[in-house]
Parts: sequence; structure tokens; C-alpha cells
Amino acid sequence: MRVLDTGTKQVVRQTISEHLDTLRHIPGFIEALPGFVIDNGQIVREPGIVVYLAHKKPDSHTSRAEAVPRQIGPFRVTVIQADPYRQLLADEDLRPIADAVAEASTSALTYEPIAGDPIDERFEIDRPVVCHVGPDAGWPTLRPFLEATEKTLSVAMYDFNADYIAKTFIETISGRGVKAVLTWDDSMTTPETAIRARLKVALKEGLDGWIVKCGANYRFASAYHEKVAVRDSSAFWLSSGNWSLRSQPDIDPIANPTAAKGMYSKGNREWHVIVEDAQLSAVFERYIAHDRDGSKEEAEAGEDEAVLDRRPQERMPDLFVPIETVIGGFDLAASIADPVAPALLPTSARAFEVQPVLTPDNYLKRLVELIGSAQRSLYLQFAYINYSEAAKDEPFREMLKLLADISYRSGFDLRIILGSNGATDKIRKLAEIGFNDKVFRTQGNVHNKGIIVDGTTVLISSTNWSGDGVLRNRDAGVIIYDAEVAGFYRDVFLSDWNDRSNAFLAEDQPILIATPGAETPAGMVRVSWRDYFG
Repeated sequence: MRVLDTGTKQVVRQTISEHLDTLRHIPGFIEALPGFVIDNGQIVREPGIVVYLAHKKPDSHTSRAEAVPRQIGPFRVTVIQADPYRQLLADEDLRPIADAVAEASTSALTYEPIAGDPIDERFEIDRPVVCHVGPDAGWPTLRPFLEATEKTLSVAMYDFNADYIAKTFIETISGRGVKAVLTWDDSMTTPETAIRARLKVALKEGLDGWIVKCGANYRFASAYHEKVAVRDSSAFWLSSGNWSLRSQPDIDPIANPTAAKGMYSKGNREWHVIVEDAQLSAVFERYIAHDRDGSKEEAEAGEDEAVLDRRPQERMPDLFVPIETVIGGFDLAASIADPVAPALLPTSARAFEVQPVLTPDNYLKRLVELIGSAQRSLYLQFAYINYSEAAKDEPFREMLKLLADISYRSGFDLRIILGSNGATDKIRKLAEIGFNDKVFRTQGNVHNKGIIVDGTTVLISSTNWSGDGVLRNRDAGVIIYDAEVAGFYRDVFLSDWNDRSNAFLAEDQPILIATPGAETPAGMVRVSWRDYFG
């Protein structure tokens, strides 16, 4: 069965309805839905019943009274750990948080593009770019980029929790009279709040800093998720990763090989790039200024939380996360580390094209074009792909259906690596809508959002694949049309595919809502919603 069709789902729903009273007596039961089942780490492409529990325990820790039937009527049953958002929806006390997130996605957002769409232009670049990845060479490459600033620094950032990056940021600006602009997502954690206070005290008028409010009736639905820094209006750093402990770990396994041991458990897989080109840098700088001006206008209209010295409120609850999940899995922590050094590419003097992309401006249009252009291969590595059936997400669904059709194309090499957090249920759902599940593998600590097309073109971006991520949040990326540049990231991808990813769909780990005052369970750590989902 290639697609789980509407008629078949209705038959399964009828069976679920007939047995719902029994299911509701199962401890932690949240809901049951029609779906493909999982058997021994593989998707079985036949109709079944998927039961979601608030906390799925191992079979060895489940009593007979707690056990979910393996068969209901004619249908096999798969038991799935409910993800945190599904847990929010099921908890009456927390449901208002989930409703607020949903309202933000359906409300009339106020973002207005820049007239003329300057982001939607291809640029010809005649200087090589600095290709690098994390955790191999993130902070050791970003740091000298920042330290080389002479006059201006414009930064758009989602998560800024690394104290050592804040120290370099402050020293770079205050020591040289640099004028800095910083636009920052509004949902801040405690470490970010402390860094914000440090920046205000240390930099005073040297920092033009603003919070970008997200949510219902603001410019962006749920996240100001960009990761861009423009230096002296002439060069920019762009990444899938934040200025965070996980995205820019303070390690240098290239210069210090002893730091390579266990590096994949110390930081995320990220793709970064540094581009020196005044025209393209000016475009990203212009959009950062555009976002800053929007926050200024909101502040002038009475929105106090748009001002950097106000304390934004954390919208989402903390989570209890297994230690194994935090380190990306024990196998990943122990895997062979062969750090990849940054490379200045292309090696020969030649011009090549770069297409900048932003959400919600031109990302979707250019991505559909990029995917459709593939002739031989597509390699994708994303933190997650969250399928959505919401009417408002139809354009996102159409892009996924295009990719699903390609997944069965004869002779075509499609490979997709997803971050392992909650990946089994996400892949199962994608299989139901027509994806060939054999194209997927999972990998721990993946925060990347990149694509390589035919080994000749590469997308480096911060855009997560969800309805909000693709359609309604603020994210940035570049599509680079050069085989040598694309080859750098392709080789890193294939190394991950061969050495660090897994085709076996392991059970999703229990990620639990941390209610106020709750003690951290054994074997888990308390993590902010923001840090977990990134």
C-alpha cells in the first residue's frame, strides 16, 4: 500500500470508535488514530491503529493492566510515545499554550515584505566561500569572523545562550566602536536573559538591539529563527545553527585532535558558510534592518516586550529528556570522529551564482524549483519533517508530495537523514502520505536543514520543515550553484549516511512535559522547549 487513503482511514476509525472505552482505560492514553504500524524497526504498509501514550514505558516495565492490545478487531496496533506538543493538547492545564501556538499559525500575521522583493535575485559571486560544518569547526571559524569586524555588525538570531560567544561579541563591539544591530527571537531561556542583560550593560548605545515578537497578530507565527551575521556590509556568516552551546560548541577538534573524541555528543550536526560579497551582504543587512524597524514600530505602538531591556516571557514549558537523547545516542557518542576542516571553495578563480532565500518571502518558491530541478540525486538532512494536514499548510504539503513522488522514481538517488528525536513517528506519517520509507535514515544530534542537488548545488539554511517553518516564520538561507562547494557538503552528508545514521526505526524516546515543581526523573535532564526543538 503506497498511500493510506481516506476511505481506509474511515474504516479504521470505526473500529477505534467501537473500542474507545477500552482504550481510554489504558494509563496515559492520549488518542488512537489510523496509520501504518511499526514492526521490528520497519514500517508495515498496511492499515493499522496507532495508539499514543503520554509516557510509553518499555515492555519490561509495563504491567498486564497497563498493556495495550496488539490487535484490535482486524487491525494490528502500534504504540507510540506522544510527542510534547501532543501531550500539551491532551493536558487541560496546558492546553491554552497549545491553543495559542495554533492561533498564531491561523491569525492574520502582520509581516510586510520589502517592496520589490530584493531577496529574490540571483547574485554572481567571484570570491571563494568558507565552507564548514559543526561540531567539527563551528565556533573556531565563527570567532575570527566576528573578531575581524571593523565598523558594523548586523545579527539576526533565534537562540543566543553561549556565554563565550557573548564575550567575543562584547569585546569586538566595545573595543573598536563598532555599531551593532541585533534582532532576537522573543521566547528566551534563563541563560539568554542573563546574556541580554550583559549586552545592554556592556554595550550601551553601541548596540541597537531589539526583540522580534512572534505569535498571533505579530509578524511571524512562532519563531524568529534566522541565524545570520553581516560584517562591515561586505561579508556574512549564515548557518543552520544558533549561537548556542549545542550549535557552536567550544571545542576545536581540528587544532586539538583529542577534542574529537565524542564530539558528536558535544554538539549538533550543522552546516555553516561565510560569503564575502558586498552586494549580497547588503541584502541580508537590509532585511535585518527591516525586521529591526518592525520591532521599533511595535514599541512605539506600546509593545514594551519589543525592547531589548524588557524581559520576554517563555511561552513553552520545559521538558524532561533522557540523557541518551541529549548526547544523540550512545552509539553516536562512541562513533569514529574524523573532523572535517573548513575549506575555501571553489579552489579555482571562477564566478558562480548564489540565490538568497528567506521565509516567509521566497523560500518555498525557490525550494520547489530546486527540488524539481533534480535529475539524478537529492540528499536532504533535516532536524525534522513535520507533516501537517491543516488547510493553511497546503503549500507545504504540495512540496512534500513532490518529494514523495520522487522517492519512487526509478534510478533516482534520494536519501533523507532526519534527527532521531521523534523521528520514527514522523517517518511513519510521511510513509502514509506516499513516501518510500526506504529513503530515510535517522541520526542523533542533527540540527541541520540542508539539501544537495545532483552533487552540484547546495542549500544551507535555518528553515525547519514544518508548516510554520516553511510558510510563516523568519528564516534565512542560500542556494549555492557550484559543484565544488556542493561537493564539500555532499561528502559530509555521505559520511553521516554511512557512519552515523540508522535505517532501523527505533522506538521514540519518552520526552515528557516538565510541570512546575516536578522533580527530574532518574536518567533524564531538564531542557527548555526552545533548546530541544532548536
